[in-house]
Amino acid sequence: MTKKIFTTSAWTIIIAGQLLFGGHTVKAQSTSSVMEYLRLVAGGSYDVNTNENTLLDNIATIIQVVLGLLGTIFVILMIYAGILWMTAGGNDTQVKKAQNIIQRAAIGLLIVVLAYAITYFIFQNLPNGGESGGQGSA
Repeated sequence: MTKKIFTTSAWTIIIAGQLLFGGHTVKAQSTSSVMEYLRLVAGGSYDVNTNENTLLDNIATIIQVVLGLLGTIFVILMIYAGILWMTAGGNDTQVKKAQNIIQRAAIGLLIVVLAYAITYFIFQNLPNGGESGGQGSA
């Protein structure tokens, strides 16, 4: 029984690896285009020709990076809990531990998504925060 579970999980990992990492081409971007994209996502504006960053742009970039890292942590926790559950082999305590990890990771993801929504709303309503948002002086 254990050998069959290991074989199934090994094939699952191999197939998932091929789907995620196999056969895709990677196109590198310059640093300026990545920073421009981050600032546009955060609701700010960025001019490639100038190196002036406003405080609002810097804060938005920091928030985006932190939320991105939290999303990565969620994926790692889900993979860990899935492997833990697959290798439980009928051990109820290990299955319960995996279920708790999945539940807590899902709650954490919900909190991260809500934090993103709140920061997006705030940055859009600050004066000069977004391109069309805010009620700042013209």
